[in-house]
Amino acid sequence: MIHAANLPQHQYCWVDKSIMSDGEVKGWEEGVWFGLLSTPHRAWGCSVMLKCGALYRGLPLHALCHDRVGFDVEWGIGDAQRWDCFGYNFSPIRYDYLRELDVDVWVAKRQNWFEGHYVFTAEPYEDSYSLEPSQTKSHNFIALENGRYTCVPNNNVLWKESSFVKSQGKPNWLRVQSDSWHAEEPGFDKVVTEESA
Repeated sequence: MIHAANLPQHQYCWVDKSIMSDGEVKGWEEGVWFGLLSTPHRAWGCSVMLKCGALYRGLPLHALCHDRVGFDVEWGIGDAQRWDCFGYNFSPIRYDYLRELDVDVWVAKRQNWFEGHYVFTAEPYEDSYSLEPSQTKSHNFIALENGRYTCVPNNNVLWKESSFVKSQGKPNWLRVQSDSWHAEEPGFDKVVTEESA
């Protein structure tokens, strides 16, 4: 099992002290977000080095800001994350093609679109959700213009890639992939011989 992994690139951030102190201390602590934890049916856990020298693990994404403008933005767990983790296994990756692209993100809890930019993706694998074509999802981590982060599946993101994308809003004709595809279909053995294998 993976359970914990490095981010593709660490992120300088601020962390909500009230979450780390169980409400005893208010304000924000500078930090470096460097790791991610996945536990089934829980929110992603963020591992952060704090300016004071302490490490704090398991922080929910709504505890982090990437910009001071987020200090005054009310942002709950449902704003920061659409789905809980599927299992322990995941691969964090920053797709080269998506690197630094701007996006529009649908935050379902707010029923509103937010602007932001791509940070990285967590790709779960070897769990019952990821193995079911209609349930598998990429978890895209996005830094929003409001200073906060959110993590959403592909169907909640519209990408702004000006050399290719001609935005017309979210397409209404896309459907959830419900099939799995296999090259070795029935009858495979009748067409493959020693010479053609």
